[in-house]
Amino acid sequence: MRLISYDCEVFAYDWLVTLKDKETGVYTCIWNDNEALKMALSDDCIYVGFNSKHYDQYIIKAIAAGFAPEEIKKVNDFIIAGGQGWQCPLLDGIYFRFSNVDIRDDTQQGLSLKAIEGHLGMSVKESSVPFDIDRPLTPEEKAETEFYCKHDVDTAERLIDIRKDYLKNKINLGRLAGLDEVKAMGMTNAKLTAAMLKATKKPHDDERKYVYPDNLRKEYIPPEVFAFFDRMYDLSISFCCHSFFFYRVIITASSAASCCGSQHKG
Repeated sequence: MRLISYDCEVFAYDWLVTLKDKETGVYTCIWNDNEALKMALSDDCIYVGFNSKHYDQYIIKAIAAGFAPEEIKKVNDFIIAGGQGWQCPLLDGIYFRFSNVDIRDDTQQGLSLKAIEGHLGMSVKESSVPFDIDRPLTPEEKAETEFYCKHDVDTAERLIDIRKDYLKNKINLGRLAGLDEVKAMGMTNAKLTAAMLKATKKPHDDERKYVYPDNLRKEYIPPEVFAFFDRMYDLSISFCCHSFFFYRVIITASSAASCCGSQHKG
């Protein structure tokens, strides 16, 4: 299947979707034409974006549903404000599927495309056209937006090259799990591993019943650390939001202490 890197830009009265065919290097830039975008999308292609799982795919969905630019801007603002695209009221009951893969999956949390450009020694280009501009864009502003959108698409394409082994491994693991390549590449490592191992969700109510490992060398851990973690047994303390952090640190401390103990014993 052909790989297409893509990116979306949304304004109050205009929107832009830029597509780049990795094989031919040809760009397709679509402004405010819902039908043209729908015709440009193909079941024979995989569309790769940066943060597309949380943002761009919902913009594409709104466009494919025939939304006007003002409605698409509302979807954009809902997501930018912290909402989840699948919870956007305007998209409720609307179904549109295309083969989307997010090249940002399993990267460092909070890593931006501009930061990646800087790390790769690429020019960090940002448009001077404000996204909150309250009028239709001028031809000059559209040209500038298109230029910078192409640059972001180029960066996404560069990440495809850098992470090609990562994507190949996902495809191979997906085959072991009986998944097609698009489904496999669209899953995070955690979800793909769960699918391969046929994991099922089960209820748990023992998060407060943690028992320290028998081989934990407590002499290497300050008493204040145990006092901190022993608070998990105090039911008056709200723990739900921090349990993952607590247990990650406990496991790390346990492993480190066991390692230290082995080295000292040797």
